[in-house]
Amino acid sequence: MSLELLGAPAAKASCVGLAANAEAIYTAWEHTAGGTVMGLGTAGTITWQYDIAGIPTNILLVEDRLIVPFTNTAFTSEGIALFDISKNRPSPAVVTIQCPSCPSGLSAYPCHAAVAADNKTAYIVNEDGASVFVIDLETAQVIDRLTIGRSLSRLYLLPDSHLAIGTSNLFADLSLIDLTGGPLLAITNTKRQLLSTIAILP
Repeated sequence: MSLELLGAPAAKASCVGLAANAEAIYTAWEHTAGGTVMGLGTAGTITWQYDIAGIPTNILLVEDRLIVPFTNTAFTSEGIALFDISKNRPSPAVVTIQCPSCPSGLSAYPCHAAVAADNKTAYIVNEDGASVFVIDLETAQVIDRLTIGRSLSRLYLLPDSHLAIGTSNLFADLSLIDLTGGPLLAITNTKRQLLSTIAILP
């Protein structure tokens, strides 16, 4: 194996997520001025990259689509960047979900995405906003907002169900959520520190 240097040495950046398929590796990076989404060949060479104005918080690959939640800088809103990777050098459709600079705006901090089994609907977790935005991936539009009333860090959809499990880094617990209306059905009663990543077995 060999080391591949990415980007300019003077630019400090942190990798906030990786995704891969048989053809490529996809990464999202945060840096002071915003973020970069990058595609790499299996040999580690950069095949394309796209700089976004917001700060990426995660990356998710679903078929030919990359979903990149991003939070705001001093000049941008918060939202989701949707990349069609079937194109040679993809540029994203951007879905704005929150405008912290608006008079009534509060930070949402979109940090994770979960996608329904039909790959047409995404649920975007807002850690600071204690809510989940529902996105139609085909039209790149917000179609619903579920007010959870509790900080979540990740969301996992239960198969063949309208239910989901949310994890919370803030509260170190699990929440059971009804996705049809957003009510919080149950919260684990534990004092243990839970990891934010879990696996749902069929």
